[in-house]
Amino acid sequence: MKKIILSSIFFIAIGSTVVGQQLGQYSQYINNHFLMNPGAVGAENGLDISLGFRQQWVGIDNAPQNYYLSVSSPLSTIGKITNPSLRTGSGSLIDEQSATPIKLKHGVGGFVAADNYGPFKKVTGVLAYAIHLPVANKFHWSFGLNAGLSNLNFDRDQITLIESSDNTFNSFAAAQAKINYFDMNVGTYVYNSDFFVGYSSNQMMQNKIYFGGTPTNGKLNVHHFLMGGYHFKISDKMKLTPGFLVKYMNPAPVSLDFTAKLTFDDTYFGGFSFRNGDAIIVMLGAKFNEMFRVGYSFDYTLSNLSDYNSGGHEIMIGILINK
Repeated sequence: MKKIILSSIFFIAIGSTVVGQQLGQYSQYINNHFLMNPGAVGAENGLDISLGFRQQWVGIDNAPQNYYLSVSSPLSTIGKITNPSLRTGSGSLIDEQSATPIKLKHGVGGFVAADNYGPFKKVTGVLAYAIHLPVANKFHWSFGLNAGLSNLNFDRDQITLIESSDNTFNSFAAAQAKINYFDMNVGTYVYNSDFFVGYSSNQMMQNKIYFGGTPTNGKLNVHHFLMGGYHFKISDKMKLTPGFLVKYMNPAPVSLDFTAKLTFDDTYFGGFSFRNGDAIIVMLGAKFNEMFRVGYSFDYTLSNLSDYNSGGHEIMIGILINK
């Protein structure tokens, strides 16, 4: 029993003090806004498919791992698009001189995510919808919702007990083997081809946390995400994109990410991020044939955990069809 208690305390502590979240975090949030905000679904002018993997705190046994597959696409438009949504590249998608304003745009999508934390494994699948309204010249304001199911699985084989007949643990393991729950997230998002800002609330259902089949005073708290950024054109081939992400979950401290991303020739990008009290992140990536893109980031740990791990790695692969 001692080992499971120590393991639980460890992951709860690092999740609260370093990450400040009950949800997985991603260093390349600036390359996939849909993961943070359902209002961004359908913002890209095409079918956007992204696959990602994150390994946090390499060197610590059973450290968090995150996987995801996201799909996002505009469903329909009226008129021609003059307001291309936020992209990693620069330049206009179409000849804006000959296009007519759109009246309405819908976005649909979804994602599947898997989070591993020691003996705990969570798989989530959601569907998303957003409506994008033209509010000013070249600007859209969207409102989105995603909803779906999560399955939380506890693998008792990863736990070694001092006393194999521990009744408290056996009761917990039997009841926690598999838990399914429904949840939803909402978000709003304002953007054009050079600017974006959005706010979202996650885990709106605030599902209760159970121990051995008995509800506790704990729950899945609402998470608040505020993100934004702007594309500055430095030259015909270079663009600088500063961005930020604010994450808050009561009563955990606020987590702040500040990012500076430099794009060259609408093909290659590199950048740095700083996450307060946690890490410095280096990002690199490229786009191929106007369709495929790949990104990599490395987290250098700044917290007290730096003595026990060699950082974190994150990889993202994307496809944009019918741009």
